[in-house]
Amino acid sequence: MKEQPDLFRWMLAAALTIVLIAGLISCRYLSIPAQDDAVPALLPSKEEKGPTVYNSAVIKGRVTGPGWKGHSTLILACRSADKKNGCGEYAATRENQDAFMLYLPEGRYCLIAVTDHNHDGKYEKDEASGAYGLPRQMMEITVREGDLITGVEIRTAAAGERPVRLPRECRWKIEEPVIRQATGNGDLLKIYHEYFSLENAQTGYWNPSSFMKAFGAHIYLTQAYDSRKIPLLFVHGTEGTPQNWIYCYMRLDRDRYQPWFFYYPSGIRLNLAAALLQEELRELQEQYGFRKMALAAHSVGGLTARSFLIRRESEERPPFIRLFASFATPWNGFGLADASRVLPHKSIPVWLDLGTHSEFISATMNAKLPPSVRHYLFYGREDKLTGGAEPDSRATAGTAGVYGFDCTHDGILIDRRVFSRFNTILEKEMN
Repeated sequence: MKEQPDLFRWMLAAALTIVLIAGLISCRYLSIPAQDDAVPALLPSKEEKGPTVYNSAVIKGRVTGPGWKGHSTLILACRSADKKNGCGEYAATRENQDAFMLYLPEGRYCLIAVTDHNHDGKYEKDEASGAYGLPRQMMEITVREGDLITGVEIRTAAAGERPVRLPRECRWKIEEPVIRQATGNGDLLKIYHEYFSLENAQTGYWNPSSFMKAFGAHIYLTQAYDSRKIPLLFVHGTEGTPQNWIYCYMRLDRDRYQPWFFYYPSGIRLNLAAALLQEELRELQEQYGFRKMALAAHSVGGLTARSFLIRRESEERPPFIRLFASFATPWNGFGLADASRVLPHKSIPVWLDLGTHSEFISATMNAKLPPSVRHYLFYGREDKLTGGAEPDSRATAGTAGVYGFDCTHDGILIDRRVFSRFNTILEKEMN
């Protein structure tokens, strides 16, 4: 008889916690759009989990053929089972850019290319220039939650050629102004570039779908690649941006190291973020052929980086990452994320992974890092977000060093003593 009142009190506490969360983050919480609201995946009917209805997977590819050069091309994703709504999500390339990245819910899709041949900013049906699988036969792509599908190519026809004939259900109507992808993997950007603004970083957290349309998830260089210098890749945390690393960036020995930044929407699922990090780094390693690099990650970025390193090890890729330094990472997740899963409410995807008992936390923390990687763990004793206590044994197992400093969660990145220790480790490990 005591179980029901206890359960009621627990659910009431959870509900109050959710109300508190909503109050703390105000309208940003309330404005989470449907494509980024992960709650429906937690509310299966008849105790069976249905397909996810929020964006949770990525298709990465490029357009080929004569049609795309000099023009912006819209890649439309038509959900095969949805004949009522036609095409939904899209990615719009820059002129003379062939790469695209689509962020989608799980499902089966036809991909259609529409090229703005007359440069009027509109994408009309008579400008349909290609589809995945053509010229032989239009094909579907099946994606599941968390998938990253790469190597997709869509051949486009030139302006003078006959438009591609599409099935009736392949129709589209995009009400809002089309967002073109502004950047690509390996682009050169200064650390103070407006793309790395706090406003954009917050969009990546609360509305990752809009961020993906504009920026995707890529690695950026601050200067042209130099084979004489060692790449040092920085990974930010939630609501983060490369600008979080500006203190380290300004003090780094630029004659010896070249700073790179992984900039991604921090509201996406962490396994997907790790997969995107792996793919973007694979492209750059194949392009430049570097043989060693270091990795530094802050906050939740440390969980993404750890998942990425474990993924690389499982796929038996040649080791070139020698050093992993994590700063103020919440290795055990957050209790508030547990409470947020109890009752129906708006929820961004990353919250599903940040609960203390989430599948992601369990899998990531119970797996060992590759033996070729030296892990140095930094934490702040005044870090209220992670509790300030020394990390537990799962996080510290196998580390080359654990260092606590009297600093806060964000202050750890601008502390002179922290950087001095980190710099000493770099010189020691990257010789």
